[in-house]
Amino acid sequence: MNVAIVGGTGFIGRNIAPVLACGGNTVTILTRNPHAASAVVEGNVHVRKWDPLNGQTSGNPFQEQDAVINLAGAPIAERRWTRSRKAVLRASRIETTRTLVMALSRLSGPVRPKVLINASGIGFYGLEPADHVDERQGPGTGFLADLCVEWEHEALRATDYGIRATCLRIGMVLGKDGGALQKMLLPFKLFLGGPVGQGTQPVSWIHVEDLGRLIAAILRQPSYNGAVNAAAPHPVTMREFCRQLGRALGRPSWLPVPASALKIGLGEMSTLLTHGQSVSPLMAQQLGFTFTYPDLESAFSAILGKGR
Repeated sequence: MNVAIVGGTGFIGRNIAPVLACGGNTVTILTRNPHAASAVVEGNVHVRKWDPLNGQTSGNPFQEQDAVINLAGAPIAERRWTRSRKAVLRASRIETTRTLVMALSRLSGPVRPKVLINASGIGFYGLEPADHVDERQGPGTGFLADLCVEWEHEALRATDYGIRATCLRIGMVLGKDGGALQKMLLPFKLFLGGPVGQGTQPVSWIHVEDLGRLIAAILRQPSYNGAVNAAAPHPVTMREFCRQLGRALGRPSWLPVPASALKIGLGEMSTLLTHGQSVSPLMAQQLGFTFTYPDLESAFSAILGKGR
């Protein structure tokens, strides 16, 4: 299968691209900076320049592709959510996805993408969702929920052109050398780790290898349509997450970070840490997907067990 990945140089893309290539797929990463991408992407993965928002295109890069994976989007937790930053977060997701779907609409011929897998987030469910949510739950409220709703709306337009579309509502992605976990390791290694706020907020997470396997399953199985929760079946509280992380590192989890201090330092973005969603991967489980790392102990063991 020929698979094009937009936004493939981030933490998720760098991990899933070589896995898909090793699975027998021909993988092409579409990026604004091919030289930089070639330096970070491993395995037998092709790189091609595509920067449509700046008018830099070379033909239609989706011609002759069987599937498209869209992971494009500026990092959510990189800096405070000022008005200008929110505009960047929206444009990098919504405008890029809109442009991508427009490019798909212009394709013709027998060899064209049959499926679009578009990233989204569990922030779709809002800051204070029901105790436990799955794909049947409607959207919540707040900046992230509104962003995800609009983002998914643009992606699902692909169905107007006969393309199966799925929106991956991704939880906290755990893996080596990147993602949220990498940012959490230093305070724990310095014996300064601990839960955020009260520690009762839920954390829905997924090992990056399971995320890659889920994406591969969506490519193969036409039954995946619409929203798909990309989260392990056993969410935990923030307190339990930090306790297990400390245990995996051989460090205590004793120093809580006050929610008030986070709000002062991070502003509205602090809600990423002080609130959470308890998410069930209902569709994946109903379609027979099996998680290699269904619980935190197995995930942390795989990530931190050797050479930590």
